[in-house]
Amino acid sequence: MDRFAGTSVVESARRAVVAGRNAFGPGWSPDRFAVAPGRIELLGNHVDYNGGPVLAAAIDRFVVAAVGVTADSNGTRAVAADVAGEPVVSLDPSQLVEWRNATPPPQVFDYLRGLLAGASARSGGTIRLPSDLAIAGDVPIGVGVSSSAALCVALTLALVDGLLPREVVLLAQEAEHRAGTPCGTMDQSASLAGGVIAYNAATLGFERLDPDLADYVFVVADSGVDRSLSTSSYPQRVAESKEALRLANESLSLTLVNLAELTQEHLRTLQRQHGLPDVLALRAQHVVEETARVAAGREAMSAADWAHFGHLMTASGRSSATLYEISHPRVEELVADSLAVEGVLGARMMGGGEGGSALALVRRDAVGLLEETLRSGYYRRYSMETQPELIYPCVIATRAALIEAEALDQG
Repeated sequence: MDRFAGTSVVESARRAVVAGRNAFGPGWSPDRFAVAPGRIELLGNHVDYNGGPVLAAAIDRFVVAAVGVTADSNGTRAVAADVAGEPVVSLDPSQLVEWRNATPPPQVFDYLRGLLAGASARSGGTIRLPSDLAIAGDVPIGVGVSSSAALCVALTLALVDGLLPREVVLLAQEAEHRAGTPCGTMDQSASLAGGVIAYNAATLGFERLDPDLADYVFVVADSGVDRSLSTSSYPQRVAESKEALRLANESLSLTLVNLAELTQEHLRTLQRQHGLPDVLALRAQHVVEETARVAAGREAMSAADWAHFGHLMTASGRSSATLYEISHPRVEELVADSLAVEGVLGARMMGGGEGGSALALVRRDAVGLLEETLRSGYYRRYSMETQPELIYPCVIATRAALIEAEALDQG
């Protein structure tokens, strides 16, 4: 547990235990806890499912899944401590092999259904059965820091034994897909790896980085506009990207596997030949240029050139808003207000888009000024200025982990 010292993990674990005892009886005691952090995407917006690179970081907000083997059921019983009005569910994995959510957006236990369905359909890994499960956490929902990925990674670690790290990522992704979220694997990879990573979507691999942030910190600012990947334009962008790749290969006589393999020269040729419809040309341009920004951002990070990194973040956000058309007017307003604050090096929309949050790179001594400016400006304009938990300075967090109960003081 030392790796989680000073974080919210112990409190979330205690909350999960209380919920579990209320649901399963006062004698219920989990034998292990799975902990998975949320993440921020630094650069590489919407290139993961296009086979491109992403710079991402795990943050100090976590989902905790407490699990204990039980004799009181034949499958999995589960309770969510932080979801008001959500009843205890009892699920039989053998009845879920073909399950897919027919009515997105997903609810919390749809991710559990998706996980059990995916694990039941796979040959690798063993589901812990029968088991009782209690979930708690403090990863903000709908803000763009991958609460669903953190949940699915935690559920996978808690309930399925015998998986390699890559298999954990793929099963967590499958759980999201079955629940109705057409995500890539970057979010799960960042949660599982911890720290800052350079993620390669073409290989599903990642490299751990160790940047020196010095006097700077990444800050998430909630726009107040809820978003959900399953009901946003995210699925449409996935489909558009696939079509852009098909037409690019056809027009250029190529056999590229991913849209991110397009080069600047390919893009110029497609533009000259009108090889893509206008909308798809914009999508491809974003992917090509964003891929280049990630490479430049990695160099800037290595050199601790945070001024340039901030510039790249801002350019990424503008491209996401104008070429990929995945942002939201209020998020762009929040970005503009943030960029006007002295000490902010860069800001951009983050995540799937159409709501959620803005990410800013800020001098540590300017975080207070940023919050004061946003509360008296953007948040006041939308009657949000008195709400707590709008600004999240992010501490880079450790990786997801499975913790035996005796290592955690449950209180």
